[in-house]
Amino acid sequence: MQDGYRELFLSEAQEYLNNISNCLVKIEEDPSDLESLNEVFRCIHTLKGMSATMGYEKLAGLSHQMEDLLDELRSQKKKLTLEISDALFASVDILERLVEDIRLSRESKVDIAPCLEDLKRLLTADQPAEGVMPKEKKPERAALPELEEQALEFSDPDIKKIKEAKSRGLNSFKIRVTLVRDCVMKEARAFLVISNLKRRGEIIKAVPQVEDIKEGRFELAFTLVLVSKESREIIANDLLNISDIEKAIVEVVDVAGKTAAAAPQGAPSYIKKIQSMRIPVERLDKIMNLMGELTIAKIRLLQIMQSFKLEPLEEVGFTIDHLTSALQDEIIQTRLLPVAYILDAFPRVVRDLSKKQNKEVDLEMTGSEIELDRVALDEIGDLLVHLVRNAIDHGIESPEERKAKGKNLHGKLAIKVSRQKGQIFIEVSDDGKGVDFSAVRKKALEKGLISGEEAAALDEKRVLDLISLPGFSTARVVSDISGRGVGLDVVKSKIESLGGRLDFETKPEVGSRFILTLPLTLAIIKAMLVRVEGEILAVPLMNIRETIKINEVELKFLQSFEVIRVRDEVIPVIRLNRELDIPVFVSSEQYSDDRLSVVIIEYGKKALGLVVSQVLGEQDIVVKPLGSFVKRTKGIAGATILGDGRVALILDTMSLR
Repeated sequence: MQDGYRELFLSEAQEYLNNISNCLVKIEEDPSDLESLNEVFRCIHTLKGMSATMGYEKLAGLSHQMEDLLDELRSQKKKLTLEISDALFASVDILERLVEDIRLSRESKVDIAPCLEDLKRLLTADQPAEGVMPKEKKPERAALPELEEQALEFSDPDIKKIKEAKSRGLNSFKIRVTLVRDCVMKEARAFLVISNLKRRGEIIKAVPQVEDIKEGRFELAFTLVLVSKESREIIANDLLNISDIEKAIVEVVDVAGKTAAAAPQGAPSYIKKIQSMRIPVERLDKIMNLMGELTIAKIRLLQIMQSFKLEPLEEVGFTIDHLTSALQDEIIQTRLLPVAYILDAFPRVVRDLSKKQNKEVDLEMTGSEIELDRVALDEIGDLLVHLVRNAIDHGIESPEERKAKGKNLHGKLAIKVSRQKGQIFIEVSDDGKGVDFSAVRKKALEKGLISGEEAAALDEKRVLDLISLPGFSTARVVSDISGRGVGLDVVKSKIESLGGRLDFETKPEVGSRFILTLPLTLAIIKAMLVRVEGEILAVPLMNIRETIKINEVELKFLQSFEVIRVRDEVIPVIRLNRELDIPVFVSSEQYSDDRLSVVIIEYGKKALGLVVSQVLGEQDIVVKPLGSFVKRTKGIAGATILGDGRVALILDTMSLR
């Protein structure tokens, strides 16, 4: 999930930075442009929050300091000056570099301390009453500190100390500290600087001398040489936390006594390489449809090659097969999105629904990083809302009821997403009172939906079928949340239309679980082609455990069901020609093997054997939607076009059980 959010962060961060730069240009041209100033503030505030959430501390810290200064400008406590404008632009350049380091997954060596110090100084500095943006050149610093810096020279004993420090794995730094001009007690500030540095290491040289610095016998600046095990950034941050320090420049000193040149900042990169794009979903759908047609054409080409033994085309054909499969995988990946896109809204959904019902409900969500086809993701959002509504209204009791039953006053609602064998499982469970079988039985008898015998043998599968019927509800009171018999029927029909299924488990006073099973992608899937009499059917490969051949005598009857024994497991069997009412096909084609072919499919922890005439082999198939009349047919989930142009129906194995 972190990687998925990282890409999203990088895309949005770059948009915010571009917007900030453009708005800063407008503000510099027209300082009264409050709309642009507010836009910059909003972008920086959002960028700060995103960075903090992702754990990018440097980005968050610099954004926070910029936000403070922008807030002063926005509230007109400060006026925009040329110095403030330059500092903001410089900060944006550093943010760009930090984002680029994140994009390249490398440790950032950007030192943000000087930039933070400039922003902090501008935030606390007084301004002229007129507050205009000055165009004149800024006043020069006092000359004495510059002379002091030039006077720093290393003697041979100094060089020896630096070399010894290097041999012990220590760093040597030349530190130039400049105090603010109106500093009242500069000797006290200087003493704090020296004390802080001594805690970090050893001061081996000073200009002027350390005693003179402590006594305040300097103008505004002094220079120290420190030997320490700490990094340059830690030393600089320590100094900037001391008040009345205008600037602290920390440079690394090499064994020759020379300061290492700072990494050149270089000109900001105004034109960025395009790293990501936003594509309309309609275009993605068109690409997917074209990919489906290309897959069909590829299958046709391979069949022609095999039929006519066109050896010169074999190499080209296999290359096209490989490239098409790779392209297909890439396009499918573009359609996959994390389930978090819909789950992130559910804390608010649960909060609002539980408040309306005067109930206390704690929500737990897991697996939100798992990816699902965009089409399915669009459809299941409302379905999950229906299930959550039912759980809060029908399942979880009021705090008073839960207290009387010895339960925790807070009900627990869980949404768990998992992936197995190319399928996505979404489980919505609660620890409420469960489904009341007697209430369902009574309502079903009243409506004439079941007979007395069926009512006595009511099981979970039959209960799910009943409570999923349109208009069926056991609620005594109709509310704006439930009670109208609308919800589960929508969930069940929609899930089945997506090629999935809805399962249900419940225990009295323990709770209920609704399990949605969906294919990972809805466009192109791998399937096993089988022949049933004269028809060719496609069985999704993700549902198949194995294929076997058996003799007719191996089929046994258990009560009214045919079963077979496979490795000490008794598996029920159905004959697809009878189940789908496919007429016997008389053909001149003869099979040398008289044994029966059985495709064993899995659903949950159960298995089912499908007796077919012949197993033809695996193939990528393009799922084509069916008309509203045909798609209601039991056992049929969709259709596909084979390489020879024929249409093959795709089995809905879950409805055959």
